[in-house]
Amino acid sequence: MRIILITLFLSLISPAAVFCSDPPAGDKTVTVEGYGTNKQDALLQAKRSAVEEGIGVVLTSETEVENFTIKKDKIITQSFGAVKSYKLLKSQQQGENWYVQIKAVVSLDSIKADLIALKILLISMDKPRTMVLVQEEGGKNAETAIIDYLQGKGFELIDPVQAATLMNKKDPFIQKAINGDPMAAAKLGADNGAEYIIVGSVRKTLLKSDFLTQSGMQSGQASLTVKVVNCSSGRIVANKSATGAAVHISDDIAKSQAAAKAAANLMDKALFEAIVSSFQDTINNGANFDVIITSVNSYRDQKKTSGVLENIDGVVSVTKRSFGKGKLDLSILFKGSVDTFCDRVDSSVIGGKKLLVTDVVGNRIVLSLQDQ
Repeated sequence: MRIILITLFLSLISPAAVFCSDPPAGDKTVTVEGYGTNKQDALLQAKRSAVEEGIGVVLTSETEVENFTIKKDKIITQSFGAVKSYKLLKSQQQGENWYVQIKAVVSLDSIKADLIALKILLISMDKPRTMVLVQEEGGKNAETAIIDYLQGKGFELIDPVQAATLMNKKDPFIQKAINGDPMAAAKLGADNGAEYIIVGSVRKTLLKSDFLTQSGMQSGQASLTVKVVNCSSGRIVANKSATGAAVHISDDIAKSQAAAKAAANLMDKALFEAIVSSFQDTINNGANFDVIITSVNSYRDQKKTSGVLENIDGVVSVTKRSFGKGKLDLSILFKGSVDTFCDRVDSSVIGGKKLLVTDVVGNRIVLSLQDQ
């Protein structure tokens, strides 16, 4: 039996900035360094250091208990905040690695309305492509409003025409994705080149009122519910809903305008903030990688393999999902890019065997434990 006990016990650098209910407004400028296997990764590490130095980190103690015996203690750091702007001061290659120095402005304030900070965040995330699929009877008003909003914020989107073609297929699998099945949505998005997919549906009605009937106007009502899903892992990033209302002499126009308003309300009040917060947490504290390792033929080998991966620089945690028939399935939280993780893990020696990267799709990595 394994029990994981997690205790939040200390903050460093600027504890008040992390724990007070009303964090101090304003920005802070810091000069920091970053190292990585490539220039992009070094820059990412520098941005993460800027947030940690300028705002603060929280320490968490994770204790693993097996058979009522403490097996392992691990300290995990977590940071909050965002880089609003930065200037590259130094950049040079040192052997096989890169070194950068930046001067950055960091803040705890929300960056959802700061286009420069959003651009920095999206670049740090390797400009993830997003697909939008919203089912709406009699139009695509909500979907169009969401697409326009994201485009205005600098997001890269899968061609709406491509999405419309999928909607017209009436495929049960597509319907399953739109109805909120995260794994179906993830596969649908990945098959069409997206890293994230927004799926949902709109319900439109008319509100009956004697006053409106006498005036010749119609009150359209719309309810919109969507999920944002990571296409690499099937993880739900956000699950939000909103409503909208509009008045018009035409039934159809009133309902269409209500759907568009529901989408605008959703993006402004809930969904976009959740997406940005998720992206920022990934940059600050690491991304979840689904790692499958083949040719792991014994319990001892899988224990050794997990142990080696836990000690890879940048790995925050390793969680075993399953093991059997020569396959070890892990979820790994890593502070860095997929390429950096692969660079660090490829050719690692485990019990006289070598761990090799054989396939990479998004945040899904396949490794093979092979004889040297």
